[in-house]
Amino acid sequence: MIDKKFEDKLNKLREMYINKRPEESEKLDDSKKFEAFMALSDEEKEEKLNAKLELLTDKVVTLDEKLGDLLAKNASADDISELKYYIDAVKNKKLILEQKLELIKNGEFDAARKERVKRQLTDLELKRCKALLGKKDCSKINEKIALKKKAINRLK
Repeated sequence: MIDKKFEDKLNKLREMYINKRPEESEKLDDSKKFEAFMALSDEEKEEKLNAKLELLTDKVVTLDEKLGDLLAKNASADDISELKYYIDAVKNKKLILEQKLELIKNGEFDAARKERVKRQLTDLELKRCKALLGKKDCSKINEKIALKKKAINRLK
């Protein structure tokens, strides 16, 4: 009975959003529908980040010009502080994107980071085996192994 209600609701939603708007679904061809879920190569990531960095640089320049205009017009302190806050936010975003671009250029992104964590995990497991053979306490090593396993799961 609950399943029927759920199916009915689902069918109503399909009618509302899919069947009544066929022109939007027809506009997108099959390659475009799933493009958002495709993995990008490092070169494509670099291109996108460079484009975003250019936009942010232009935005900072225009905001600095606006700040100069506001200072020349003796605008209210609230307007000036709000604009300065916005400029700082844009600069922080630009800094983050630059760091991300540097990681991509160094090859220290997804695959490389995952391999590094796997090597560290293997080293820790080897240390644990040595400690077990030497009949030593390996609780700290077990904690580190658990942290590395969580890191690997986050990277997947």
